[in-house]
Amino acid sequence: MKTRKNLKYLIFLFFCGWFHFHLQASFAGDSFAILAQEFAKRRAAFVQKMPDSSLAIFFAAPSKTRSNDVPYEYRQDSNFYYLTGVSQPNTILLIARNGSEQSHEAVLFMPRPHPYLASWDGAPLSEDKAKKLSGIATVKLTDDFDDELTSRLANRRNLFYTFRNELLQEPVSRTRFFISHQSTQALQEKYPGLTVHSPSAFLAQLRQIKSPAEIALMRRAIAITCDALTEAMRRARPGMFEYQLEAIIEFVFKREGAEYPAFPSIIGSGPNSTVLHHASNRRKTADGDLVVMDVGAEFCGYSADVTRTMPVNGKFNDRQREIYEIVLRAQKAALAIIKPGAPFRAAHEAAKAVIDNAGYGPYFTHGTSHYLGLDTHDVGERKPLLAGMVITVEPGIYIPEGAALDRAYWNIGIRVEDDVLVTADGCEILSIGVPREIAEIEKLMRQKSASDFSSSDVQ
Repeated sequence: MKTRKNLKYLIFLFFCGWFHFHLQASFAGDSFAILAQEFAKRRAAFVQKMPDSSLAIFFAAPSKTRSNDVPYEYRQDSNFYYLTGVSQPNTILLIARNGSEQSHEAVLFMPRPHPYLASWDGAPLSEDKAKKLSGIATVKLTDDFDDELTSRLANRRNLFYTFRNELLQEPVSRTRFFISHQSTQALQEKYPGLTVHSPSAFLAQLRQIKSPAEIALMRRAIAITCDALTEAMRRARPGMFEYQLEAIIEFVFKREGAEYPAFPSIIGSGPNSTVLHHASNRRKTADGDLVVMDVGAEFCGYSADVTRTMPVNGKFNDRQREIYEIVLRAQKAALAIIKPGAPFRAAHEAAKAVIDNAGYGPYFTHGTSHYLGLDTHDVGERKPLLAGMVITVEPGIYIPEGAALDRAYWNIGIRVEDDVLVTADGCEILSIGVPREIAEIEKLMRQKSASDFSSSDVQ
């Protein structure tokens, strides 16, 4: 019996590999790409916010070591990617605003190619490819950056640069240390008219409103996430481990072209369903458990963040049903509020009122919304909503063991989260592709897949 099940699973994997190959081929063109003209437009918009005679410096995210000589998988700094489209470490962007005019120049500094390292890690991004991706015509070697920075600072009044605290805990280049927080005072003494600013607030304003190209990427990330949650619901059954549900979800992420999860997948069953950011995913599920699955794929740099709660045995009991319906009503009340001009916190207040009125206010312990984009918790001021913003709507009720309620309610944790685009006259739920109504979830969970990831398959 076990051999037959494993054979079915191998056939399933073969099919998925074939499907993934053809799916990737269909997305290999530019249908999901952000064009160089858009990156150029973003840089121009940033320059408009800079004062006269300003210089801005952006460093690519550094590579980070996982252990010994093994690095973590590389992920570019969101602001650097937003302005360049380049996903390579050891790269620097310089933007100079010239005088009182809005004209500017951008220079991209790239590391000198190393033939030996290329044989290990593959060829680095070429100069021509970097120009095509970013729309930046001037590309130089990072070897030349120090001298160029020194000469350009001589007649500038403003320097925009983001200093990160983690630089104090990692080896830093001479250039980055030179303009770090520790030497800002010395820098201003050398250039008496120079003021150092952070560019973060300006970029947050720009990143809040998503372009059509960004929305297309987010739709894809969210669709992948919905497919993954749908597959997990079909395969779930008591006795599975949380990590097996995680494996199903992240397998679908890769199968459908996502680079990686946008954040560590949260798969909380039973008592873990009441822990907001449960992370270990090691518990074995039991009959009668609820499972909170808070997950998101990252596609071309853009995040999804969708949560569904399911009964692992496929059927909500009466108390689980009661709490779930309250959370779903709260979410619908929040969604009804979302439109241009609505205060950011209005959705939370609407959801909170529903949960408070039902008597479960003490068990709703977080906010209802955050921005979504290049970062899962995306940047931006919590101001009245504007068309083009993307936010989450995610009320929840979490009743831990020992709560001052009937024991039958203990270990019931429920969250329902959707990703929402603010439109000209309301909002659009982008994550509608995975069910959230009780009847629809139970119907989906009766549609078992031909293969599963039961504990008997994993030794």
